[in-house]
Amino acid sequence: MRVTRALAAAVAAAAMVVSLAGCDDKDQAGTSPVGRERAGEDRAGEDQADESVVTGQRNGGATSDLPGGLTTRQKLMLDNLPESGAVMAAGEYLQRFTTCERYSIDPADTRYYPMDEEFDESWGVRFRGTCDDAGDSYIRVFWTGTDGMKTFQEAYRADIAERVKKSPSAGIDGGFAIGRDFAVIAPDPDTVRQLSSSFLLVLNCNPNFEPVGDTSTAPAQVDGCVLTDDFTD
Repeated sequence: MRVTRALAAAVAAAAMVVSLAGCDDKDQAGTSPVGRERAGEDRAGEDQADESVVTGQRNGGATSDLPGGLTTRQKLMLDNLPESGAVMAAGEYLQRFTTCERYSIDPADTRYYPMDEEFDESWGVRFRGTCDDAGDSYIRVFWTGTDGMKTFQEAYRADIAERVKKSPSAGIDGGFAIGRDFAVIAPDPDTVRQLSSSFLLVLNCNPNFEPVGDTSTAPAQVDGCVLTDDFTD
């Protein structure tokens, strides 16, 4: 993913932490298969107040413990990560920024990638959602809850590590756009660009990734991964 969201939009929302009112997850029926990012391919120091752009770090030592070494930009990125509270609310949130028509959380929906449910438990996903975008493809939502997001990131890192053995550039542009408790795959480039204003961040676990231009990164929840604002396809 690449089309960097405008820094000005994020700064204007600096005081806002996105929190979505959702239904109780006891009301959410069905399983939540985890989709692999490859399915989408087929279809720091102290705060620096005078720093206009904070260039992120190469993947490797990122951690979510946040010991106080964040820059102003990184803190802003993490503070504004959206939290849905429920898989249905995650879909409603996406509809603010993308087409996302006919959103469904029915596990029998034929728009899901067939292999998704095989990775449900190991990826920390509890529920799933899907909808149509304007590009004749499907947006897929994976709801982990805040307690499952680290498991999700660990699973994606392991998946990328295996793929990098065959291709060093596997996942070099990142895979999932994530919030605090859900992840999104959107194969259509126009939809990806729309997501750049959603306060979601792109999870990148490729060890060869290096941010360029005005791309910024913030720590992910697992070592070897970063979150970026780079939504270029």
